[in-house]
Amino acid sequence: MGIKTSQSRNDIESILRKRGLKFTKHDLDKALLNNNYFNLFNGLESLLLPDKNIKLYNGESIEDFLAVYKFDKNLSSQIFNLVISLEDKLKNSIAYYFSQKHCRTTDTTMEYLNPQKYIDPITRPNYPFQNYQNQSIYRHFSQFNLFGQGFLTKLVKFNDHIDANFYRDTSYGLTYSARNTHPYYRSYNSQNRSYSNPDYNVAVPFWVSIETLDFGTILRLLHYLEDDVLDSVMKDFGIGIRHRAEFLNMLDFIKELRNHCAHGLLISRFRTPKYMKINGNLIHVFNLTPVYHNTSNSSTPASVIKLFDVLKILSFFVDTKPIYKQLQKIIYRNNKRFKGNYDLNERLLERMGETQLSVWKNYLYKKVNFQF
Repeated sequence: MGIKTSQSRNDIESILRKRGLKFTKHDLDKALLNNNYFNLFNGLESLLLPDKNIKLYNGESIEDFLAVYKFDKNLSSQIFNLVISLEDKLKNSIAYYFSQKHCRTTDTTMEYLNPQKYIDPITRPNYPFQNYQNQSIYRHFSQFNLFGQGFLTKLVKFNDHIDANFYRDTSYGLTYSARNTHPYYRSYNSQNRSYSNPDYNVAVPFWVSIETLDFGTILRLLHYLEDDVLDSVMKDFGIGIRHRAEFLNMLDFIKELRNHCAHGLLISRFRTPKYMKINGNLIHVFNLTPVYHNTSNSSTPASVIKLFDVLKILSFFVDTKPIYKQLQKIIYRNNKRFKGNYDLNERLLERMGETQLSVWKNYLYKKVNFQF
């Protein structure tokens, strides 16, 4: 295909006119000013070209592109909000159960930074996907950022809402020997990269600091939790510890979905990466349809699922009715206003992983009782 060179807006206008797209110059200029050209046109043209192999339009308009693009953005925003609600619940649950076990006194407030309160996965036989998406989690337990030097000082320094004065207590402190063996208490100087002059009277509770952690860190933290703590967390979501592997794998896909939304990519084109493998039981429970299957000739696990499959997984954790309602809006709009001689809605649904709207409704609008 070759490397694409930058084109002026006049060049883009000329190209689209030659291809037969209907638009006014004012509408096109406004669209190009407010939207990413690649996402708006290149990302959606396979849906709106009568013949996907020939770049010629036959009655399609810029309004059609903008309608699908707006739907994609609204859908992405809705999904992101639902994932954030799941993320908040995860953080609350982790902080509560961990603190109940390990951080119940003033002097043990910072025990969530103590590696001895977690389990190194290398001690677990046959750890799932240790050569795939869990490779770093499995091999580099000691490098987890919660265990790093100066975590506490950096936490206070780089988060303005965490005021050291609020979390300072003169009755709190470590023995001299403990101070030298707990790296998270060493102060961090970002200019000379040195650790000195720590404030040993400051301790920030886990339920405060956990709010600063991203989804990837939370997922890694879940891998390292002791089984009794993780079991309590999982039960908050209606699943038991014997399905630990499935639970963590479900969150793999939701993390990818979250990142896709956060980066402003077209959500209708979402696919999980090939390196991210799928637990076999999840395929059965959620009726997933991976692009790459595990065959009798290969020990490589299945991989790559589209948006619809990941939304089914998300529906286990949160109410996905708002997602289905977004879908209804674009279906209604296209049925009423799209004039092409092909089914735009079918193309859009197929891209996302399921052509039948009724199936979307069954999984996303109704509450499915998934059985593990």
